Amino acid sequence: MSSRYDFEDKKINNHVIKTYVNRPHTVYEMFYKTAEDYPDRLAVIYGDLRLTYAELNRRVDELAAYLQQDRHLKKGDRVAVFLKNDDAFPVVFLAASKLGAVSVVLNTRLTKLELEFQIKETTPSVAIVDNDTWDKGLDGLAASKLESSFLSQIWGSGGICPPAALNEDDLHTILFTSGTTGKPKGVRIVHRNLIHSALRLEQYMKILGVSDPAVGRKTLIVAPLFHVMALQEQFLPCMRMANTVVMLSALNIQAFLELVEREKIDYLVGSPAIYRILLGTEEAKKYDLSSIKIAGFGAAPMSPDLMGEMKKAFVNAKFFNGFGLTEASVSLANMDRECTEQPTSIGRPSLGCEAKIVNETMQEVQQGKVGEIAVKGPNVADGYYNNPEETAKAFRNGWFLTGDLGRVDDEEFFYVVSRKKDMINRGGENVYPVEVENIIYLHPQVLEVAVLGMPDKVMGEKVAAAVIAVPGQNPTAEEIREFCAGKLAKYKIPEYVFFTAALPKNAGGKVIKEQLFKDLEQKITK
Repeated sequence: MSSRYDFEDKKINNHVIKTYVNRPHTVYEMFYKTAEDYPDRLAVIYGDLRLTYAELNRRVDELAAYLQQDRHLKKGDRVAVFLKNDDAFPVVFLAASKLGAVSVVLNTRLTKLELEFQIKETTPSVAIVDNDTWDKGLDGLAASKLESSFLSQIWGSGGICPPAALNEDDLHTILFTSGTTGKPKGVRIVHRNLIHSALRLEQYMKILGVSDPAVGRKTLIVAPLFHVMALQEQFLPCMRMANTVVMLSALNIQAFLELVEREKIDYLVGSPAIYRILLGTEEAKKYDLSSIKIAGFGAAPMSPDLMGEMKKAFVNAKFFNGFGLTEASVSLANMDRECTEQPTSIGRPSLGCEAKIVNETMQEVQQGKVGEIAVKGPNVADGYYNNPEETAKAFRNGWFLTGDLGRVDDEEFFYVVSRKKDMINRGGENVYPVEVENIIYLHPQVLEVAVLGMPDKVMGEKVAAAVIAVPGQNPTAEEIREFCAGKLAKYKIPEYVFFTAALPKNAGGKVIKEQLFKDLEQKITK
């Protein structure tokens, strides 16, 4: 595979990974090459604003010069970025990159207390914030603050600043994990990680036959840019491929559909739940969605009936299912037909990546046996910021231990069966929640599901499922159990099935199973 896709071996801290040959070595270098080659192509569309690559690069230069001269920002300094999906985000992110500063991209949905922890942890020199949603009570935590409304005074200033001397091993971005297993950890994402995600997606576009550098493509980004998927797998690959980023600051079904039709969007990414909601509306039938050439998804399996609806709506699309984490972006992938043929699989190792199933001592287990999924490659981050203990636990000789239990079949397709901490012990039999969730997700009337163990005096634990039904549908608990029969061993079939309007989630969109446990416990004891 390395020769086919032009990889070379690179030694980092005594381990070897595959890296693309002739690659850019900084993120700004990657962006600037695009701006040089395609100055008149549209780079960003937000509302009525349309910026070409030349105009975007000019704004990046002006902001970088301002930050360097007026805010004394230098290589290695942290910049807290608290912005929605708008025209300011790309400029701020790339200007910090040009200076060699480190973008601490903050989740705009966090509480003041949660933000306070992350800001104190990273001690930013400057916080660049959305003036409408920023809590002014946080002002004193960064050395200085710059509100997004002030940026318009910088455009047209003519400021120029040379790029910092950097290499691909330098820290570029800190993204915090969602903190479902404790305090959030700041993930150290270096230039090499971001560059290889962009190059990998460029390769996949070529393999799928949808790449056209002469024309360029358009991506609609509706997922928040503080998520690794939107930032690392949509925005930066667009900057590499001279594509156009169309920004939507919040999900609105009608606005979403109008943008797809009006701008002739080529590339979408969303969760199966989002696609289910989108295609389940009458509005969807009124719009021409034929421009879509790639529909990407992740986070949960795509049920056969939903995949059928996707194919009807996106008549010219190919499909892409990616598995990744903040620490390791897209590490495994299913492409097109594989999404239908292997609906519960997370795919095979993505280009340049390796994956294996290991035991507690990092030894690879037998094929088909359950162990922890470990991944390795140029997309794997550099560890956790100021957290050597957690880094040592999760990063082992180039391999990242994902915390997901899984297995691999004889065709090298990987499957997640559970988060390591969520395993259910039912009378001595291990039940893996994700395995059960994946089957229930295939039910055409299920929008979302979360599975967990509930205490039982006889069995130790019993399997429980909290289900959100597709709007307008009313499946019964017995129907869910019957659907699982024949697909799961009897002891894995949920004995408790509860229907709910919503699942408790944190600001990162992850189900808070501790809260769900308390909610279900009350229902069981009533």
